[in-house]
Amino acid sequence: MAQAGQQNQQQGRMNGQGSQFADQDILQLALNESKHLAESINSYILEAANEQLRKDYMNVLGDVYSQQKQIFDVMQQKGFYNVENATAQQINKAQSKFSS
Repeated sequence: MAQAGQQNQQQGRMNGQGSQFADQDILQLALNESKHLAESINSYILEAANEQLRKDYMNVLGDVYSQQKQIFDVMQQKGFYNVENATAQQINKAQSKFSS
């Protein structure tokens, strides 16, 4: 009996019914990958010798940032990514730190 259960489980995996990810896992993976992609494209921009290629990379980077923001917004709406708002005191401290 246990062997039949294992066979059904293996067959389910082959049919795409096995390891299922939650929405939060998928969105977190997409957000992480878009962050890594943005980092890579930023490096390409800095190292591009051809000005047109550099501009093209910059356009692509803008698209990646837009997609990243969309993923972030969905995660926030679903309660998967909670951000704590800074207090006025924290904002003032940060501003004074960088305004010297």
